[in-house]
Amino acid sequence: MTLYLDVIWFLNFCIDYVLISLTAYILKRNASKKRILLASLLASSYVLLMVYPELMVYPELMVFSQPIVKFIWSIAIMLAAFGFKRIRFVVKNVAMFYFVSFITGGGIFALHYFMQSDAVIMNGVITTKSTGMGDPVSWLFVAAGVPALWYFSKKRVDDITVEKMDSNSLVKVKISIGEVIIQANGLIDTGNKLYDPISKMPVMVLDMNIHSSNFPEAIQAAAKDVMSIGTEENEHPWINRLRIVPYRSVGHQQFLACLKPDRIEIEKEDLIACSPPALVGLSWTTLSSEGQFDAIVHPKMYLQHVQAS
Repeated sequence: MTLYLDVIWFLNFCIDYVLISLTAYILKRNASKKRILLASLLASSYVLLMVYPELMVYPELMVFSQPIVKFIWSIAIMLAAFGFKRIRFVVKNVAMFYFVSFITGGGIFALHYFMQSDAVIMNGVITTKSTGMGDPVSWLFVAAGVPALWYFSKKRVDDITVEKMDSNSLVKVKISIGEVIIQANGLIDTGNKLYDPISKMPVMVLDMNIHSSNFPEAIQAAAKDVMSIGTEENEHPWINRLRIVPYRSVGHQQFLACLKPDRIEIEKEDLIACSPPALVGLSWTTLSSEGQFDAIVHPKMYLQHVQAS
């Protein structure tokens, strides 16, 4: 059997580079490409002992087959990639490196056996075949599967990060307008800088696609078209609460119909606080495609909640 050492080494080098890069991405390590390349070279050099097992006849090289030495080798790889700051820093890097390696390796085998079938039909009976030597995963499959799993893992990490960030920014909002009480799930958006130019009150945004039933038809019409304000024959008392707030969207000046409530309460982690005076913007644009929230809360409205806690 012919072994192409350069091909085997290069494939291992690429896999190690992907694993170390994914470790750096998950842990948000600012490692340079040169350090990752150096660490990948160190990691892939281990393949020489696997390709040339006859080297193990030397007692001084037998030690490299021991699990404890392999663990020390992985520590050296992480030190080469990310350096040393403190013990906890190194332990976290090594643990994540093993986690990424196990997930990627397990994913390769899972994908391989998912796409393969050993079942055959003999004389109308379904049987399975086995060579007794296992079914090795081809190098070509590994070369194509590792980058695909890297991309898949990266996307899943991004999704988890976004979900965690969203869950930390979600609050419960209770809006009181006269005898009507509206309860919504709000997202604290630090990018929301919308204020009423006259009163300087912050503006939160409410999804009318969900809460329109809480508002009279005159207010719903005003939310759809601010130019219709005052044109209704039977004006509702809430018309006096309406404000028109200008805002920019993709370079265009637009107007948002807002309502001045009597009270807004914000609840987070079982702590309830009253928001400072604010306006409720009525928007017919869906705020969350996945239904996680139906209101966008101005960060200034949440400031008092933080101070109270």
